[in-house]
Amino acid sequence: MFIMNDDFEISETSVENFLKSTPKAARFFLDWRTACVGCGFARFCTLKDVINSYQLDERLFLEKLAKIIVQKSK
Repeated sequence: MFIMNDDFEISETSVENFLKSTPKAARFFLDWRTACVGCGFARFCTLKDVINSYQLDERLFLEKLAKIIVQKSK
């Protein structure tokens, strides 16, 4: 289980909640060629599910995701 900080845990953070809290993440999911934006299952899928379902490079995905989170906090 990878934890980016105390409030963000990829195995528990749903795609829907992440998109709601970070609207710029829509471009992130599109760039990774996932169907997450607009998907009816986004409320159920966690970020970890996305990594596993699309067989993404977890380290790279999380590094890029972290950049979006940092930009959001500025």
